[in-house]
Amino acid sequence: MQDSAPPLDELQDNLLGFIDQTTQPVLILTCFDEELPLVVRTLDAIDAQLPSDVVLFHTDPVVGGAATYVDGLVRTLHVHVAEANEERADEGHPPLAPLPPGCFDRALDPFARMQLVFAHVDRWLPAADGHRFVLALLPESIVDRDAHGRLLGSMVPFHGNAGWPPRVRLVVRDDRKAPFVVDALRDAGVKGPFLYTTRLTVNDLADAVALDAGNLDLPPARRMAALLQCATFDVGQGRHEAALQKFGVLYTYYEEHKVLELQATVLYGVGDVMQRLEKPRAAQEWFVRGLQAATAATSLPLILQLATALANLGFQHGAYPQADVGYALGATTAEKLLNLPVQSDLLERCGEARAAQGNLAGAVAMWNRSAIVARELTYDARLLSVLVRLRDASANAGYRDVAAQLDAEWREVRMRAAAGVS
Repeated sequence: MQDSAPPLDELQDNLLGFIDQTTQPVLILTCFDEELPLVVRTLDAIDAQLPSDVVLFHTDPVVGGAATYVDGLVRTLHVHVAEANEERADEGHPPLAPLPPGCFDRALDPFARMQLVFAHVDRWLPAADGHRFVLALLPESIVDRDAHGRLLGSMVPFHGNAGWPPRVRLVVRDDRKAPFVVDALRDAGVKGPFLYTTRLTVNDLADAVALDAGNLDLPPARRMAALLQCATFDVGQGRHEAALQKFGVLYTYYEEHKVLELQATVLYGVGDVMQRLEKPRAAQEWFVRGLQAATAATSLPLILQLATALANLGFQHGAYPQADVGYALGATTAEKLLNLPVQSDLLERCGEARAAQGNLAGAVAMWNRSAIVARELTYDARLLSVLVRLRDASANAGYRDVAAQLDAEWREVRMRAAAGVS
């Protein structure tokens, strides 16, 4: 591919080339979170260009471990089969074979469930040549990196492509902000996947979603999703008034259709704009409304985002009780999401908020909890910070032996971190 090729054309050409080749069934696509909607949009366009192929993309975040992720993927596949069978019935074609019951069985190891999926999908394709099944695992965020790496290591072919269904192509996402998938697969013994790194710009993304937002041929939900992306770009570029206008349209739409999760997303966006405009009271009001909507939608990722935003806002402006409550809620939610590094971070911040209120005992309780999680994770950056707080609090309270023990641990952790052991 020549360097002069437009990034969007390059992305599409590389994906089409991967689907057409027959030597390697796996493509590692490395992109930023904000580029993902355009990658999905490109795959959607490819699906329309290749009517003889089945192209399916799954964008659920990797949160809560491999079993939860496989649950979401199997649900996506199940819905896809149901939709495809409706179309096939209208066209007089026999239905696709349903997924085996084991795919839905949470008692099975999640990796065994994925092996069942891959053993089955080739049956969906006609016997004639020229038909491929393309599965793109494109999580919008990779919170549980270990689960993502281990899951992929169980799905892709080891030591060559023996036993891999020849008409199946797998696209898997790596995080361009902190790449790790290639190393995880190499550690698992996977040989030679194709590699591709996007080179999209903010303007590429903005232009693409603006076209979708204004395309009246698209379903309204699709246009609203594009408009939400446009509003996000406006916020990032400092176009606050334009962002607020879009958020107003979006909120009206999502309120009318009772989509609580996206209402919460829009309310967070408005609060973010208010905070950037240095209007903390207005920002607090919108964040609170967003948190109420996220709670009603039982969306743990949004509860975490909004609780943390409220806590940071409160701490910044000296509203320490607000910060205390927000950080505590955020830490509890992060624990439910199995996002333990963030849990440790927020427990430390909760301790800071309690210390600022003069509640030293409450602060120490939070710092001790943060230290426990950090020790379990070997999360040395957080552990070093918390140990200093605990050491100083113990020394100031006259517990010199405890302070000495904490100082000794701090020195040990610092040496370990400096040696790169963690």
